[in-house]
Amino acid sequence: MNGDGTTDAPADQRPRTVLYVADSETDASDGAAALEGVRSGPERSVHAITTVDRVRNWAPEADCVVFAETPTTAAGAALLEVVEACGSTPVILFTDASFAPTAARSTDGIDGYVRRDTDDAVSHLADEIEWVCRGVESAEDTEHAASPGPADRFLESVPELAACRDRDQVFELLVETAADSLACEYCWLSTVHFGEFTPRATAPGVPEDELESIPRDGALDEALRTGEALRIDDIATDDRLAAPLEGVTSLCSLPVGDIGILQVAAEEAAAFDERDCDPLVEWCRFAAAILERIDADASQSTAREQLRQERDRLQTERDRLATERDELAAERDRLAEERDRFRALFANIPEPAVRYEIDDGRPIVRDSNDTFSEVFGTDPESIVGEPVDEDTVPPGLEQRRTTLLESLRSGKRRQLVSRRETVDGVREFLLTLVPVDAGASDDEATSAGGERGDHNPEGLIVYSDVTEANRRERELAAVEARLETIAELVDEDVRTPLNVARGYLELANETGDAEHFAEVDDAQERLRELVDQLVAIARQDGVLVETEPIAIHDVARRAWVAVETGDARLVTQASDDRVLEADKARLQELFEHLLGAVVDEASDGESGDESGDETAGAGDETPSTTDETTVVTVGATDDGFYIARRDPETDAPDADSGIATDPVPGQLAAADGTGFELGTVERIADAHGWNVGVAENDGRIAFAFRGVDASDGE
Repeated sequence: MNGDGTTDAPADQRPRTVLYVADSETDASDGAAALEGVRSGPERSVHAITTVDRVRNWAPEADCVVFAETPTTAAGAALLEVVEACGSTPVILFTDASFAPTAARSTDGIDGYVRRDTDDAVSHLADEIEWVCRGVESAEDTEHAASPGPADRFLESVPELAACRDRDQVFELLVETAADSLACEYCWLSTVHFGEFTPRATAPGVPEDELESIPRDGALDEALRTGEALRIDDIATDDRLAAPLEGVTSLCSLPVGDIGILQVAAEEAAAFDERDCDPLVEWCRFAAAILERIDADASQSTAREQLRQERDRLQTERDRLATERDELAAERDRLAEERDRFRALFANIPEPAVRYEIDDGRPIVRDSNDTFSEVFGTDPESIVGEPVDEDTVPPGLEQRRTTLLESLRSGKRRQLVSRRETVDGVREFLLTLVPVDAGASDDEATSAGGERGDHNPEGLIVYSDVTEANRRERELAAVEARLETIAELVDEDVRTPLNVARGYLELANETGDAEHFAEVDDAQERLRELVDQLVAIARQDGVLVETEPIAIHDVARRAWVAVETGDARLVTQASDDRVLEADKARLQELFEHLLGAVVDEASDGESGDESGDETAGAGDETPSTTDETTVVTVGATDDGFYIARRDPETDAPDADSGIATDPVPGQLAAADGTGFELGTVERIADAHGWNVGVAENDGRIAFAFRGVDASDGE
């Protein structure tokens, strides 16, 4: 013996070759090094092994194989494969205490067993290796080897039980193995369910209809809580439990973890002893560990499935958000392109234009192009941010504001006609309203309130100057009116003298009476007058070519003195004068005809009271009149001039000026059918390209001429 208590191996004894098998390289290497470092016994050469194939290749040359994993764990699931690969080479199980010795001895191919959770476990392993290799076994081991008992049969079922992946499969195998190992006909497993022990698996000899659920209390509940087996040799004399089946005398109840109770019964008394119960307790503990593993695997599987579903949901949500992102990006790009196209169009429009946005239901000017500033002489900063209708609708035409606002809010392309002051005077414009998204359907664009302002928040208003086009239309209308007048004169007035002359010539030819020739001469004279009238009408175009600047107050005064006006008075205001381009003679003819008509009509309506002023007058000063004096006013408008009459009985004079404050009452209508015989007035107006309208109410009458061009020198 050495001084340290160890013994040296005999000189002729060869080193032992040991294979140390573990699941990981680290565990195998550390375990092999620890075993090789033990100095007791013969010298050892320990090799770290991690695969079954290497075991199969090395085992024939090895003296012993150590399996250093617990069979009930995932790492120890390869036990049977290792045993098979070792062949005749002995195998020692180096495992945790959870795998009992009886379970190890019942497993075919296991030649030794050592617990590795003790302080000197490696030294014990070295001794076990020597014991197995020398073939020394105790007498008890020899007896058990010659006559296998229940423990051996339980060990034989360990691999099958470890391979179970289903709870019901474990229950059935647990009952079947217990019944076979103990050669017992009555065996069943009851699990805890809502405070009761409910039968779950039974041996073939147990009549299922006789087993009932029993409350979880008493001795069985205590056994479940303590983990200790309950053995009753004679139920008839033991008051802890009632006989579960008819004819049963002895009973052994073993807890399976906290899951339930395995019960084995026999008809004879004292049928079970410690040799039967102890291996069965270990077997039940092993089954409980397998069930815990199954539950853990099920929980992990459920968690994995939940994680997988959550992952799929998140992936789906991610894909949906990515799709929405792409759609929003595409829509953003489309809107950016539309905005750039729209602004480029706005900048390049050759006509005056403003860009507006609908803000809280009201169109607001956001920008104007250079042409707008040039044509209207407007500073862009003065209109940006202002409502569209305040700048677009000129004074005196406020009734058009509603039409304009409704058109802008509707979001539809519209065209409106408007007159507006420009740097060149009043001009006529065709306003084109262009929403940004005019192509959207009405259903998409119409909001809950029935408007499309929210869908089309911006657009353009383009001003197209149609002054010249309208003037050409009026000139064409004047020509057509003259031609119509000529046709009427030819058809009505000329035809009658011709027929008269023809009739008298026929009479003269038949009778020879010279008096008939005198009638022919009268008809010819009438024809000459009509021809002269036709020539005058036809030559009106030529006369209109010779236009000149004329002040309307000047021509009004000349016409006033040329007609019979009685005690009526003409009122003009120097601040209200206008210089226009017209044919001087024709314009004076228009004023003479119209002034005479309004004065004559007023005189016809009077009672002949001669108490007023006997002399007619005209001038810029405010007349000193009585309430019985008829006043005729001539003044200018933004695009023409007017002639208005106020009757003394129905219209009181203004407190300051003595005339009506508003010279043009009511709304103007066409001049046809007024009873003033305005054919000459209309022809002269048409020849100049003017529009004439008349309004009358409460003894006041007004004639307004529009579309009148101001003189360039005004």
